[in-house]
Amino acid sequence: MNVDTLAAKILKSSRSIRYVTIASLNGKIVISEHRKSVKTTLSKSESKASLVMAGRSWKQRKTLAKKIGRCKYVIAEYDRVKRITLPAGPNHLIYITTDPKANVLPLINKIRKFR
Repeated sequence: MNVDTLAAKILKSSRSIRYVTIASLNGKIVISEHRKSVKTTLSKSESKASLVMAGRSWKQRKTLAKKIGRCKYVIAEYDRVKRITLPAGPNHLIYITTDPKANVLPLINKIRKFR
């Protein structure tokens, strides 16, 4: 599945999803989709910084994989959004934000089957 199709499929999979971004571990955006009804809360530079931080954290997790296993996903919960980070191959991440009340575990299981 190509990244355009993957991003669109993820966005369509739940109304609670606000943004879907596929990016390199260095924060370079491959594709970013958002729900048209969503009001952007972060500036472009803040979004970029968040992607870079997520990539840096993912790289650090990879260094522990031999001892504790590969990281399957990360959930960060904030007051206004939940952020889900999943691997998209060895060098890319799927970075998703949802509404704060979203039930993310079933959503993660669904998305993991898309890849």
